[in-house]
Formats: sequence, C-alpha cells, structure tokens
Amino acid sequence: MKSRLSVLFFIFATLLTAPAFARSVNAIINHEDVPIVSASGKSLQASDVEQAIITAAGINQWTVSRNDNGNELVGTLVVRNKHTITVNIPYTAEKYSILYRSSDNMKYEVKDGVPCIHPFYNKWVGALKTSIDRELLRR
Repeated sequence: MKSRLSVLFFIFATLLTAPAFARSVNAIINHEDVPIVSASGKSLQASDVEQAIITAAGINQWTVSRNDNGNELVGTLVVRNKHTITVNIPYTAEKYSILYRSSDNMKYEVKDGVPCIHPFYNKWVGALKTSIDRELLRR
C-alpha cells in the first residue's frame, strides 16, 4: 500500500511540475525568396503561384486572406483553439516568402535581439512550405 501511495505521489508531483519542463523557444525561421519550381519547367504566372499557396494552405488547415499589399497573402493557423500563428506570404511569378507576422500563446520573445518562438511554429510553417512547393511542382 505504501508503494502505491509513493507512485501516486510521484505521478501527482510530475503533473504539477510539467509546465516547468515545457519546451523552450527556438529562433523563428523565415523562408525568404524561395524560388518557384514547376515540374514542367515552364514559367508560372503570379496567379498560378497564388492558387498553389491557397491550395497548400487549405491542405494544412490554414486560412488565407489577401493583404492590401498587392501580391501578398496572410495565412493564419489556429491549433486546438489555443494557439494562433499568422504569417505574411508575399509572392511573384519567380519566388515567394513565408514571414512571421504575429502569434498568440506561442511563447514569442526576443532573446539577444533574435525573435524566438515555440518550436512548433517552425514545424507548422515548414509543413506549409513543403505543401506549397509540392503544389507548385504540380503546375
């Protein structure tokens, strides 16, 4: 019986201290001036690039809106109604970028002049980039 209480106490203590062991932050990775590559090798129009970005965003549960800056989209990902990240996605027929815009509940901070965030940000944005590249290859 005493060993069971010890195990229960250990589990309880671990649960209470879990936030202290939460993931640390990593530097934000911006994907700048990613070259446009199509499988056919033909040049794409900016509208083709825009459609590839919108399609890829939908596959990854991102919502996309147009920014007032011409060829720029704004992508927003909401995870479990708890975490939100927003990126600017400027594009041309030759290149696109995915740039940090804002976040909620993602531990954003600037450390020694370097913008940092929860590591899942870079994972989610990396998945979006991979999907955009795949969609561009289909064109």
